[in-house]
Amino acid sequence: MSKVKQLCFEGETIYIGLDVHKTNWKVNSRMGDINLASFSQDPDAKLLSKHFKSNYPGAKLKVAYEAGFCGFGIQRSLAEQDIDCMVVNAADVPSSDKERKRKDDKRDARKLSRELADGSLTAIYVPDIEMEQSRSLVRQRHRLVQDQTRCKNRIKHLCMFSGIKLNIDKENWSGRYVKELEKASCGTAALRMALDLGLEEYKQLRALLKQATVSIRKMSWQQPFAGVQQYLQSLDGIGLVNGMVVQTEIQQINRFKTLDSLCDYAGFVPDINSSDERMTIKGITQRCNEFLREAIIESSWALIRKDPAMLMKYNEYRRRMNKNKAIIRIGKHLLARIRYVWGNQKKYERGIVG
Repeated sequence: MSKVKQLCFEGETIYIGLDVHKTNWKVNSRMGDINLASFSQDPDAKLLSKHFKSNYPGAKLKVAYEAGFCGFGIQRSLAEQDIDCMVVNAADVPSSDKERKRKDDKRDARKLSRELADGSLTAIYVPDIEMEQSRSLVRQRHRLVQDQTRCKNRIKHLCMFSGIKLNIDKENWSGRYVKELEKASCGTAALRMALDLGLEEYKQLRALLKQATVSIRKMSWQQPFAGVQQYLQSLDGIGLVNGMVVQTEIQQINRFKTLDSLCDYAGFVPDINSSDERMTIKGITQRCNEFLREAIIESSWALIRKDPAMLMKYNEYRRRMNKNKAIIRIGKHLLARIRYVWGNQKKYERGIVG
């Protein structure tokens, strides 16, 4: 009676596509041109590892899934199981017209495994977990600023709609302005309550924003931030908050080999449509890191007020284009300065980099 050979897949690679959800993962696997299996499982990296390592012992496992609500937690949990995992931008996964029009989880997982096996997927950068969590704090402050702005606008609308008059001309949301709102004549108890609730919301948001800013300031004094921040904040136009936005969004400046790649990441490049000899430039790209682009544009407006050389360049651009396009050009100059001081670990000196 012949002996049964033990399973061994040494030297083989199994490509696995995951379509991830909160309650389940759709899994598709293939080996070369052979589609092995499609199944659904609980969202558990150990369970996935156990399935493939028991059924295909010795095989190398490569996994890909689309970045989304789950962030990089799945990638890290699979790495703990010694599984090579790639996180990809959903917009970068090649799709046929049929796959776009008949989209479902099973097809998405199959598409990922197929493109992973073909080598046509490009991984996005997976940040260090400490840097990622620090970025979450900086982004939360950004959202608090947005919430506070919306709250102010609602209060202003209520005053205008209801005809509430204040004994103050300048609307700068100072302590005096808030006190004027608190004692403003409203006419009815209902309107008074509506205004008081709006003001209470504003005060809470302001307190939360202050708390977030203090936490970010303390964080900027610690490593790995303190060293980089002294270089970034030496640049005209960049202060504490935008300096921390720049560092937490870029994270590692050396991963951008050229200035063009950094400008592309920040969204300071145009979208184009080229066919034969015709080329249409559609304007600034919609594909960007929105937090970084907003911080760079905000800092660029401050830069032209502080640096005469940049103001001169801005005025030159303004002769050929509108102010919004001109400030984008200034933003590219600022990114060049950021790349220089951060990459060379030098404080900025006027006249060194333009």
